[in-house]
Amino acid sequence: MTVFARFHVVPALFLTLGLASAALADEHRVTGDGPGAFVVEDGKVDPDTYEGYLVYTRACMACHGPDGMGSSFAPNLIRAAERRGWENFAGTIASGREVQPGQVMPSFADDPYVMGNIPNLFSYMRARGEGGLGRGRPQIIESMQEQGEENGDDKAAEEANAKE
Repeated sequence: MTVFARFHVVPALFLTLGLASAALADEHRVTGDGPGAFVVEDGKVDPDTYEGYLVYTRACMACHGPDGMGSSFAPNLIRAAERRGWENFAGTIASGREVQPGQVMPSFADDPYVMGNIPNLFSYMRARGEGGLGRGRPQIIESMQEQGEENGDDKAAEEANAKE
């Protein structure tokens, strides 16, 4: 009888936990003022994380492949952001890195667009890795897009609308 009771309680516990995690699956947040903060709601992102996506597609995708997944000659940046952390991630972008002879990550120190958006790029990679952001071009969360426009910060909103 005790075995029977335990057998039914454990699946019920997993079912309850599964329902709770399914409810949380639609919204992910890493908040704060530091690098790597992001918001993902129903597959949409905050304006800074969206800007990180734009930087990635412009400067990183050719080597690291679509969506940060890596390629045959450049590593997965989603895992790199998780493993290496902010300082190492930013330092590698700024200084470059020689992985092995003939395989070099270039420095972006002379590219003001990339250098000014390293925190956004880090946020995008973290959102892809731990925040439930799927592959492809994200959209900006409508309420955050409107807040950005009200504050005079409509750069990301204009780009998002122009490219849709």
